[in-house]
Amino acid sequence: MTANVSSPYAGATPTRHTGMRVVVGLLGLAAVVVGIVLLFNPVAAAHTLALLLGLGFIIAGLLEIAVGWGAEDRRTGSIVLGAVLVIGGVLAAVWPGITLFTLALITGLSLIIHGAARIGLALVARHEIDSWGWLALAGAVNVLVGVVAIAWPQATVFVLSLILGAQIAAFGLLLLVAAFLHPGSRETSAVS
Repeated sequence: MTANVSSPYAGATPTRHTGMRVVVGLLGLAAVVVGIVLLFNPVAAAHTLALLLGLGFIIAGLLEIAVGWGAEDRRTGSIVLGAVLVIGGVLAAVWPGITLFTLALITGLSLIIHGAARIGLALVARHEIDSWGWLALAGAVNVLVGVVAIAWPQATVFVLSLILGAQIAAFGLLLLVAAFLHPGSRETSAVS
């Protein structure tokens, strides 16, 4: 006597976006790790903070490019958004003698530009994306964090690390969730 343990999905082929979802998930995990490092090591030297900040922006920029790469109609916008973060990350990483004010300025400007562009893309794509409001909210949070970073340049490395670490970790966590949600759940609910 044997039991039939075969799944009805055993012969199913992977979706065409499986590879991209794995890449987004791995980059999201990297963003979570960088965010946690920033949260739990807030008194690191400014040099270390600049390198971690640069790495966080580079990862976030690559994530932005990866997420938009599959969307042909929004690819250019995602590449521009990702490039803003990558450029900000490279500047922060290769300029380790940076002052806190300049670090706050680079951080704030990158987040404000990225957040404003994310809000714009969310509004443009609101007819295509069910959760466009969440994307717009994420952009608004980026703008708010950017304004705080510029308006409070005397803030200690501790405060800047906490703000940025929380933002990067939350963004990475959201990307992990988005990458591994069931791909057919939207189509299934629309049919029901």
